[in-house]
Amino acid sequence: MPFSWNFGPTKEMAIVLAKALAASGLDWERLRDVVDDIRNVAPRYTGPELPPDTDIWGIRRRSQSYGIGAYQEIATYPLAGVTDPAFLDDYPWPDPSAYDFTGFRDQVIAEISGPDGRASFRAAKLAISVCGNPFEIYCWMTGLEESLVNVLLNPDLVRSALDRISSYFASKMTQALATAGDLIDILYFADDLGGQRGLLLSRRAYIDVIQPYHARLFGLGKALAPHSAAMFHTDGAVFDVLPDLMDAGVDVLEAVQTDAAGMAPERLKAAYGDRLAFHGGIPVQSLLPNADAPAVYAECRKLVQVFGAGGGYVAAPTHAVQVGTPPQNVLAMLRAVLGEADYAAAVDAARRE
Repeated sequence: MPFSWNFGPTKEMAIVLAKALAASGLDWERLRDVVDDIRNVAPRYTGPELPPDTDIWGIRRRSQSYGIGAYQEIATYPLAGVTDPAFLDDYPWPDPSAYDFTGFRDQVIAEISGPDGRASFRAAKLAISVCGNPFEIYCWMTGLEESLVNVLLNPDLVRSALDRISSYFASKMTQALATAGDLIDILYFADDLGGQRGLLLSRRAYIDVIQPYHARLFGLGKALAPHSAAMFHTDGAVFDVLPDLMDAGVDVLEAVQTDAAGMAPERLKAAYGDRLAFHGGIPVQSLLPNADAPAVYAECRKLVQVFGAGGGYVAAPTHAVQVGTPPQNVLAMLRAVLGEADYAAAVDAARRE
């Protein structure tokens, strides 16, 4: 069964894992690398230096503490309050050529090879992370509530923004895939469409406003790298919009938040397993932090059996593994997914010299 760390343990959780594994003579970074079957690679940014705490879109963030760690919270939404599409004409959109595309192929090859001994244990595939999240970027630039209101009351403004954001991703993806498209197995896209109990917007709103830009990017990616699959990240309860995502060109659903409403593994596999592969499914909200190791092992084995029946499953946490998750639960997850033989081999490869 292929395995991916997805967003990986948070920085704070990685420290906890490193300490816990070191007590057993294991190296966390080696274990992390040796079991990971998907690598995310993007060309390196080579554009002008950005203002402090500000990204290429003009979004400014600030560090927000949650006691035992911190995250970057959006502090400035540069398109908040904008109602006229003409305003977007003069906005300083990022340059899609401001990346090291010349060196990208060598970067991809280095990731495929992995650290010493990595490639000989489990063959890696590669996910490319340059393919786009247009509606998410718009939400980050505007604010989630205002963005969702604009989808209903000012859809032409949203379309105008999505057109510009999608054009940036299309250009960047074209340049990247021209360099290394033959080495890419998975084209990674993202746009959160669901909450814990349902969609963030109606199917009709999705089809009318957002789906055309998804179809444009998914179609371009697969035209440039025909052997690749389009993987799409969305959190939440998105069962009802899956047919529309597949119509747009999605081949793999990620993160498969099985503890959201209507997202039971059996239901997903029965309804769409003949047309859709799944990446994720191991809950970071409920199972990993709250169950004991035997329960984690049993549930992960069930997910492998349900989603993996007939193929089409990459086991992974649904999002970042949070600090407070017992390290033994992370190991139970790996043992359940890898199987006893591969798990033993991974542990052996992670032993400190």
